[in-house]
Amino acid sequence: MRDLFRRLRPRGHCGLVLSRDAVSVRRVGASRKAAPVVVERKLAGLDGHHDAAADMFAAQLAAALDEAGCNGLPVHATLADDLVRYFIVTPPANGARMQDLRAAVELRFQTLYGDAASAWQVAADWQAAEPFLGCAVLRRVSAALQIAVKQRGGCLVSVTPNFVSAWNRSRKQIGANAWLATLSDSALTLGLVADTSKPRLASVRTLMLPEPNPPLTWLRESVARTALLDNVAAPAALHVHGPQMPAWQEAASSGEAGMKVLWRESGSRPRSFKDGSASFLSRFGRSGAAS
Repeated sequence: MRDLFRRLRPRGHCGLVLSRDAVSVRRVGASRKAAPVVVERKLAGLDGHHDAAADMFAAQLAAALDEAGCNGLPVHATLADDLVRYFIVTPPANGARMQDLRAAVELRFQTLYGDAASAWQVAADWQAAEPFLGCAVLRRVSAALQIAVKQRGGCLVSVTPNFVSAWNRSRKQIGANAWLATLSDSALTLGLVADTSKPRLASVRTLMLPEPNPPLTWLRESVARTALLDNVAAPAALHVHGPQMPAWQEAASSGEAGMKVLWRESGSRPRSFKDGSASFLSRFGRSGAAS
């Protein structure tokens, strides 16, 4: 009986953040008194297309989970934006069936990226009456995650793209004339919000940073250029999730005219998973798209 209670006793959970060349694992124990365990590792092998490269990639993820003490624990994974392709899909007229929506997603993906959708795990916020967000990750990435967690006896509870996670947490606080962005060490992903009576995502664009700490001038010019390309109004404010950029923060708070930069988070560590909120794209691990 004592062994049974030991197995049923809460043991915490793990948050895993995966990018193209690195993985960060954060184990949170059941007791709030214990400090989280954080493991960060560089990765190799993602760009290989053969089975050996895929196995090596999964082995590296499994080793990071093992080092963080995540064996047997539930794992919530976040995919960095450099692993994900985002796109907005317009549903077909009179196409309310799921198979019509899936066909529209595949066609949109192939039109934008020139790749067949078969090598990608696709998920979307399926909507029959209005444009919706779709995203895709390579199947070998989602497969490597599942293999790594399974090897360590855990359960892959959710796999959520970084931008989607940020949008789910912030969309109710973002009003008209504001956009959302996620920032990493090398890229900025912009969520263009259409200035309508009900703000909605009009497009998602990922821009590479020209330098580690580009000036605010670059940001404002890039946002204005992106707005012109997508024929939407440039925002008065940009809500940024990610590590704070000193050059943007100081200039944006100095009172000078122009787009304001507002930080929603100071870092990119995994969020708490105890609030019960669910992502509409919370699971890439299924055979189909997430609901």
